[in-house]
Amino acid sequence: MPTPIPGRRTESSVGLRQDCTNLRRTCRHTLAMKTFLLLSIACLITPLVIGEEREGLVEESLLFLTDSRSEHVVLSLSKEMSLSDLTLCLRFNTELRSKHVLFSSRSADLLLAREDDRTMRASFGGKELRFRLPADLWGWVHVCAVRDAKAGLASLYINGEPTARKPAQGSAAIALSGRVILGHQEDRIGQEPSYVGEMVDVNLWDRVLAPSTIRRLARGESDAQGSVISWLTAKIQTKGNVVVQRSTRVQ
Repeated sequence: MPTPIPGRRTESSVGLRQDCTNLRRTCRHTLAMKTFLLLSIACLITPLVIGEEREGLVEESLLFLTDSRSEHVVLSLSKEMSLSDLTLCLRFNTELRSKHVLFSSRSADLLLAREDDRTMRASFGGKELRFRLPADLWGWVHVCAVRDAKAGLASLYINGEPTARKPAQGSAAIALSGRVILGHQEDRIGQEPSYVGEMVDVNLWDRVLAPSTIRRLARGESDAQGSVISWLTAKIQTKGNVVVQRSTRVQ
């Protein structure tokens, strides 16, 4: 074996240097790929952590993925409204049979929640009423809560069909301002379970809708939008593990 001459590079030393160069390039490439992957994951996760802001949804649903007691959606209101008559409608799809809140406003003490498999609770300005639900209610459900201040009555429509009307004592107007919350009770976020499922077509009117109009809405034969809250223009911000996805609702 020949003795290496000082100052002259042998084939073995050149090969070793080339291997080291290739190794450094590989390491830099691997590090870059890891950085890219971490940034990509961060971009996907960020909207779920800090909240995604949207203005109106078209053929899309809010998907409440998990229950960590903090999932909810904020609908910002552009101005304060004084409501005597009102109709609140929305569509939801969930496998939950335990208590969960669909809609709440602390300023107006307005609430729509499911108590259990057969009972839904509605609150109008603090007046709580409970309505009996049809048996075997599952899949997409369209619900409308109506307060007729002049008649002193409240009613609930499930998939376009009315339940028994109930007296809603007190016809004083309720003030709605700031924001409303979907999927949780506003003053109990973090304390009670969150809603898990899909939600779409949240609309609020400052009048009593005719039963025929509610029936058309339930059947998807009308795209009428609320005068106070409109699903197509509402300012929406998700909180927690809530995402916006193409709706599975079929007309």
